[in-house]
Amino acid sequence: MKISSTALYFGSRTAAALGNLISVAVFTHFIGPEEYGAYVLVFAWVIIVYGFTTQWMKFAYFGVYRAAQAGALIATYGRLALGVVAVASAAIAVTAMLTPMGGAFAAALVALFAGMTIYEAATEISRTRLQAGAVALCMVLRAAFVLALGAATLSVWPSAIALALAVAAGHLLAAVPSLISLRGFARAQPSREEARGLVRYGWPLIFSFGITALGFTTDRLIIAYFAGNAVLGPYGVVADLMRQSFMVAGESIALALVTIAKQQADEGRRAQSDATMRLAFRACVTAAAFGAAFFIIFGEKLVAILLGEGFAQPAYEIIPWIACAFFFMTIRVFYFSQVIYFIDATVIDPIVNVFFVVVSVVIALVLVPRAGAAGGAAALAIAHAG
Repeated sequence: MKISSTALYFGSRTAAALGNLISVAVFTHFIGPEEYGAYVLVFAWVIIVYGFTTQWMKFAYFGVYRAAQAGALIATYGRLALGVVAVASAAIAVTAMLTPMGGAFAAALVALFAGMTIYEAATEISRTRLQAGAVALCMVLRAAFVLALGAATLSVWPSAIALALAVAAGHLLAAVPSLISLRGFARAQPSREEARGLVRYGWPLIFSFGITALGFTTDRLIIAYFAGNAVLGPYGVVADLMRQSFMVAGESIALALVTIAKQQADEGRRAQSDATMRLAFRACVTAAAFGAAFFIIFGEKLVAILLGEGFAQPAYEIIPWIACAFFFMTIRVFYFSQVIYFIDATVIDPIVNVFFVVVSVVIALVLVPRAGAAGGAAALAIAHAG
């Protein structure tokens, strides 16, 4: 089971990452660095909203999931997520009316936030039910739909807002296989007891994931403020390309090995669970080290081939810093952050993440005005290492 599910997740995640790589290369040929920088800014705010509102539910659901209560848990999780999406969307709409945010920016933000939440919830439910095939299919479809819809939309409406709306639609369409697999739970009723269990387990994660989202996006927000979208565009596209590569291995390890280790622990097979987690640790370190070495050696040539000099030239100096940042991110996110599921101590996560965001913000504020994008990359690397 460990080998087959890991191979399936790794294969599908690799295919999805390749699709995302192609998407970025295609999108940057439709819009220039400044407009792509505007899209990076939209996505940064989406990550922050998602982190403070619905991301915690996914991990709380995984933490409390028991097969015997699957129906009530799935119904509760689904309704809770949709309810929070509705409230957050209303709050964004009000904010758009009271600030210079603008209606188009708000619409793109709401669409992408809702699409991401629904996709992540659907695939997480399939994951906990050990439906590796459905999750793998969703991963591949997300990459395919984002590429197809993004290219088609940008060909007639080349703008950051258009790209954000297309990516949102791609997420929604990709969630369909997982949603179809849940049709047997259509009549399941939500439970107040299960809702209390989700909140009780996950409330520390609300703050934790929100802070993490700030930490992951602070460099981009500060670069946009001090250097502008034209600098943010190349920085964001190079960071996203590299992040996708590291996420392939990290997500495959977490989806397969950590899921199995959690099930083994729930069944009282602690020795087996520990052995599986030791395997996960070795896999994380090996994959992260290989990825960092690859990009430090070949990153400049790869970026130049994929993106062209307009995006690649400003990004050369940040590649080593970004590679180091994602080396530490892989080990941190896909191994050490998983400890909360095994020791019932979700309060650890917000403590670590507060440290992360404080270090990231302070260093970025010091370095970005002086060094531009390189300062933001250095801040991200140091914060992940810390």
